[in-house]
Amino acid sequence: MRLIVKLLIFSLAIGSLQSCVSKKKYDELLAAKERTDQALAETQAKVKSLEEDKAQLEADLASTKEELNGKISALEGDLNSMKSQMSQVQEKLNMTEAELNALKEEINGIFGAYADSGLKLEDRDGRLYVVTEEKVQYASGSVRLDRSEREALDKLAGTLKENPKLQLMVVGHTDTQKLVEGAIYRDNWDLSVARANEVVRYLIRKGANPEQLTIAGRGETQPVGDNKSAEGRQMNRRTVIQPNPDLGGLMKGNE
Repeated sequence: MRLIVKLLIFSLAIGSLQSCVSKKKYDELLAAKERTDQALAETQAKVKSLEEDKAQLEADLASTKEELNGKISALEGDLNSMKSQMSQVQEKLNMTEAELNALKEEINGIFGAYADSGLKLEDRDGRLYVVTEEKVQYASGSVRLDRSEREALDKLAGTLKENPKLQLMVVGHTDTQKLVEGAIYRDNWDLSVARANEVVRYLIRKGANPEQLTIAGRGETQPVGDNKSAEGRQMNRRTVIQPNPDLGGLMKGNE
């Protein structure tokens, strides 16, 4: 009887031990599963986030590409417009050069008949000038013409009378020296106009038609010499004669 009781107790102990081992292992497996589920959920969240980032990048790329294509199209349009403008400018330059050459031929034709008049045509920086053999220059602050200058203007007056459609502009210039106090001219602008006026009045007295002549003064703004030297200042005290650009060309229209 005691033996049977002992065997029963031993069997119960063994069963209890096996039950304890199985529950522990179960708890461990359950915990491992929970950790695995959590890791999987985190991985799935990261994958979803990466997929969203990828989709956003693709959208941004498409938008950037579209924007760049628009800018490229705009630049191509600007480039084509610039090429067109350059072509138009070049065409105008060609026209201007052709007109200038035609004007030179016209003027040379006029003055060619008066080779002994003491006049010649010069192209200075793209502008045409009628030049006398004797330069019209002045003493400081003066508008007085000397004998040789008057003789040169006599020839010019004769050319104007022989060519009544010829239009000229007489432009006075000065150096940078300031006028002395009490001078009859207010400033160098006034003096430059007075110099041109003196030349024009002399030409008119010699028979030139006033309608052929225009007066302008440039003051000290267009020097041809160095105003720091006496020689340069002498060069700047001058009057030049050029085809009148304000009347639509060298010659008036045929009447």
